[in-house]
Order: sequence, then C-alpha cells, then structure tokens
Amino acid sequence: MREPSANSTVPVAIAGCGAITAVGCGVDALLAALRANASGLRACERFNHPRFQSSIVGAALPNGDIDNPAQQLATEALRQAREQAQSVLSYIPVERIGLVLSTTKANIEALERLAEDRPCSDAARRHLQGNLLADDLAAAHGAKGPVQCVSTACVSGLIAIQQGAKMIQRGAADAVLVVGVDHLSAFVVAGFTALKGIDPNGCRPFDRDRCGLSPGEAGAAIMLARADKIPNRAIIIRGWGGSNDANHLTGPSRDGSGLAQAIRSALDLAKLPPQEIDYVNAHGTGTPYNDAMESMALRAVFGDACPPVSGLKGMLGHTLGAAGIVETIACVLAMRENFLPGTPRLKVAAEGMPASLLPEPRPVTKLNHILKLNTGFGGVNGALILSHG
Repeated sequence: MREPSANSTVPVAIAGCGAITAVGCGVDALLAALRANASGLRACERFNHPRFQSSIVGAALPNGDIDNPAQQLATEALRQAREQAQSVLSYIPVERIGLVLSTTKANIEALERLAEDRPCSDAARRHLQGNLLADDLAAAHGAKGPVQCVSTACVSGLIAIQQGAKMIQRGAADAVLVVGVDHLSAFVVAGFTALKGIDPNGCRPFDRDRCGLSPGEAGAAIMLARADKIPNRAIIIRGWGGSNDANHLTGPSRDGSGLAQAIRSALDLAKLPPQEIDYVNAHGTGTPYNDAMESMALRAVFGDACPPVSGLKGMLGHTLGAAGIVETIACVLAMRENFLPGTPRLKVAAEGMPASLLPEPRPVTKLNHILKLNTGFGGVNGALILSHG
C-alpha cells in the first residue's frame, strides 16, 4: 500500500517516556536527580584495572552476569514509555506503530563473551547487530509498522527522534517508539582510554579543570504520536537540524561552525528566531575540545544573549546512542515541571563558557522552547527543538 505524501505541518508530540539510567529506574528517579543536581557516577569494580583510565562510570545495571544488557535496558525503557502512552496506544492499530532504535554498539557484550569463550545465548549473539535488535524489540512491543536502526555516533538519539517524526509526517505511522540503548563494556571503556578521553575523577562538563568524559549506560524510550491523537496539550517536536563538519575522525571542528549550522537549520524548520529559545541542553561531554566548540557555536548563533545552558553528563555519564533520547526526556521533564536543570559536578566554569551556564537547577515561570544539542565522532552535529503544543 502506498504511503500518503509527506506533510511537514503535521504536529508530532511526545505521548510517553521511559528511562533506566545511573540515577535509577524510571522517569521519576531521573526527575528527582535533576531537581537535586545529583550525580550517578560511581566507581565500578569491573573497570578497576590498570588498562582503564578510570573505574568511575554511570552504571544503570547491577554488575551481574548478563549476556544481553542492551535488550534488558531497551526493554525496560520501552515498557515504561508504553505504559505512559497507554491511552494513545489503545486505539492505534499495531500496524500503524513504528519503532526506531538508536545505538552505537548494540549488544557488544556478546562480542566480549565470544572472544573470551564465555557462555553467550543465541539472542545475545543476534543482538550484536543493531537492526536485528530493532526487529526483535518491535516484535516484542507491538510495533508492526516500519522499523529502523540509527547508528550515527553520539548524535544517534536526536536523529532517531527526527526519523520517528518523519515517519509520522509522511503517513507511514500514527505512533513511533523511539528507543536508545548502549551499555557499559570493556570494549567501549578501553576505546576511550586509548584516546586518553576519560576523566580519572569523573567528568566535569564545562569546568575549568575538565579533562575527559565518563562512560555511561542507559535505556531510554519516547513514544511519538500525531498530536491530534493525544487528548491533552502535549510537548511537540518543533524542529531539527543536522550537519557534518568533516573535521576529524574523533575531534569536532574547533570553531563550532558545524554545530552552529545544525542549530540554525533547526530554528529555520521551527520558524523561531534565536531569542525565542528559553533553554539549551548541551552535549557537554567534559572533553576540552567539545565543550569549547559548543560554546563557540552558541556564541555564533545567539551572540551575547545566549539562553541558560546546562549539560547532564556529569549526572548520567556519556550514554552514547541513548544520550540524545535520555537527555531529551530530561528536557521534557523540565518543561512539564517548569525548572531549568543544572550542570552536575561543575565547580568553576572554564574561560569562554557561556555566561548563562547553570551550575544549579532553578525554577522558571516560562519554558516554551528548548534547544537540545548533541555532537559525535566523524564531525556529526544534531539539534532538536521542543515546544509546548
């Protein structure tokens, strides 16, 4: 059956959210951590070895013997999102529900087990491939519409939300489950160690003494739906933008021009001037070049009138393919509860960071438009705008 033609004017709204992160299981746990500006970074015995720069990580799962942590994290997040969106799902046929998975490594745990000749189930091996993990998650969660897997480094989550919104706008689905997942593994921690990219004391985004990131893990899910399918006023996906500065395999363009281009594209699609943005949720890895580049991009777009800015990786760690989705959920919570999140573990802001950088959370009376940013290896940049419907 031919799909209806695309209609970019169809509002796409957020009907439900779910998350399991280093600060606990459920969006209520995430909300509590945001309000308290708490950090979930902790030392993990699994990475207490000289071959790793640090054992401090954002662990969401107990340090148990699990051969398919990617499926476990994604399944819990999807369960929560579906539960929140039950009033919408109850009257949308399963054939009109799609799924988009965002991941950078899928179930990389299986590769480690196979290399070490440890037990590994067939399902865990199968989920080494992100597309097959996406297929199985869709089958298990009643999504018989289109299925996609997005793996574009650390921008994957924002691109997955964009892909889900496009599915709805082109008439391929009435609702889309967007789920992001990556789990902690020796493979990932050793990889960032080789790049000398981990802060031995835990990441400190935008801090004067920042020196690297902290790996993290999470499962995060958002149910998108046509806004007219949601009974109450909802938060909508207002606009998005992307770019690739093609600067370096792992390093961003130093002047922030690629990210600035993505922000301007999102503003153009949203039909918003820069001064309408009330808050920016930054990528904020805690690496020297990323944080400086983001600050330059914001200055290029907003000048000296940059909106309040903060970043959450000092709370959750860098959760890779889940980052864009779990941080978007944090933005949704902030919009619903009328507060601006802080920047956990920030002590003294580095020179050149935005003057509007938020060390601590604070209440607001108006939070109509939020800009969410992510960047990633290969020079990819993403921007997403959330608005009240």
